[in-house]
Amino acid sequence: MKQIVIFGTAQRGSEILAILSHLPGYEAVAFSCNDEARWGTEKEGLEIIPPGDMASRFPGAAVVIASAAYAEIEKRLIAEGNLPSGGCVPIYRIMEAVSEEDRTALRSKVQRKTAFYDLDVREAPIPPDDGSRERYLVICNGGYPAEGNPRCAFAHERVLQYREAGLKVEAFSLVPDARFERYDYQGVEVFQGGMLELERFLRVRDYKKLLIHFIDANVMGAIEKAGKAGTPMIVWCHGYEVMPWHRCWFNFTPDELRRNRTALERQDAEKRAFLRSVYARENMTFLFVSQWQRERSRKFVGELPRRQQVIHNFINHAFYAAPEKTAEDRLRILSVKSHGTRTYANDLTAKAILELSNRSWFPEVTFELYGDGPLFEENFGELLEKNFSNVEIHRRFLNHEQIRELFRQSGVFLSPTRMDSHQVTASEAMAAGLCVITSSAGPMREFVDEACGCVFEFDNYFMLAEEIEFLYFHPEEFLSKAQKAVIRSREQCGYENTIQKELCLLLDGGVRRV
Repeated sequence: MKQIVIFGTAQRGSEILAILSHLPGYEAVAFSCNDEARWGTEKEGLEIIPPGDMASRFPGAAVVIASAAYAEIEKRLIAEGNLPSGGCVPIYRIMEAVSEEDRTALRSKVQRKTAFYDLDVREAPIPPDDGSRERYLVICNGGYPAEGNPRCAFAHERVLQYREAGLKVEAFSLVPDARFERYDYQGVEVFQGGMLELERFLRVRDYKKLLIHFIDANVMGAIEKAGKAGTPMIVWCHGYEVMPWHRCWFNFTPDELRRNRTALERQDAEKRAFLRSVYARENMTFLFVSQWQRERSRKFVGELPRRQQVIHNFINHAFYAAPEKTAEDRLRILSVKSHGTRTYANDLTAKAILELSNRSWFPEVTFELYGDGPLFEENFGELLEKNFSNVEIHRRFLNHEQIRELFRQSGVFLSPTRMDSHQVTASEAMAAGLCVITSSAGPMREFVDEACGCVFEFDNYFMLAEEIEFLYFHPEEFLSKAQKAVIRSREQCGYENTIQKELCLLLDGGVRRV
């Protein structure tokens, strides 16, 4: 009978316990976690023990980690000497060895509530390596775009440009707990899976360089376990992964901060140690998308990477090019933003519109608001109740072609933020000649100033409303800003200052364009 300690006490842990309780040959003997408040208590009849007690109390046991942060937790347990002799065993590996008879029994006995496991899991074959050493792999931690899901679109835009330059580029869409699969997205071959699938994938396929968006200990752990830690890597730093939690303090309630402050500080300490270790690597080049972000990361980590540059995100000006705006266009105001976190500040847009609704000229302007996410009702609930005839709210995401068409129909783009590393959509709007109104948060003054847009103070929706009113009463200022926005965006984020520099790194100094 193989003893198992389940690391993780949330829903995933419960489901692993349910699976193990119906499988012959396995015995769950305890739970464990990092939450000291839970040590010594029980979950579903099993004691919750400190990680440090696992090896001493159950020396021959194996540990099943019930968390998407599998690699990070495993690495910490090994470093601290807390793993029993059975090591870490993924639940997928246990499921692969289950007979069809036992699977049938499990389907009727185990209620699945998460995507953490699949009762029908089978290891899909990894395509064999063709022996080429001229391929590049883009790894998107958070998922590569797919039909109907524009996640990490900035990475896909780069891939298209690299392919146009003649490079062979594939993508790995890293999605927690996802099964391995492959799909085509606009001509790009995409492989998708979780952390274990990434490790398995890299074991059998070689690439000239790994191009990583959103590095963390889990991604690096998978690369190391696959034996590819020596492969040259280019890492894009986009924000949260290279800065402390308090850069996004507004995403926590005061109560959440009180309860989670210790855990957040511990996570930051672990992140800082991880970044110092990878910043020192000679085979890794880090690209910061703004000067501001590089400086904030330096202050957080205490040092900069040995190899690093600032290269802004690429904006495809040929794609977004539009006819020059007219004075009437300032009356058509657009917002395209996710409601995923308070970082995106959609609540400020709503409050500014409500503030402007009391002005006599308000009916003369139109607002088109697009986006979705868990904060949608919280952000736009009052606006929806008011049901203004000139405010259209669309709860959906858009693809690039749809956004481009809306840019052509609009004159002002609302892009408030509480912390961004760039705000790509705002720069795309500038490329189309829109006057962007944004916050003086993070690096935004690197990309927008009063000559080519409007900037209001952090979290001040009264000022956001004031900027909209200013453009209404000053059409000549609107036209000037709109014209200069195109120039500013092209100078900073055009091909020569972005993709061409990245191609130099990919090709070790040589640039080619087909």
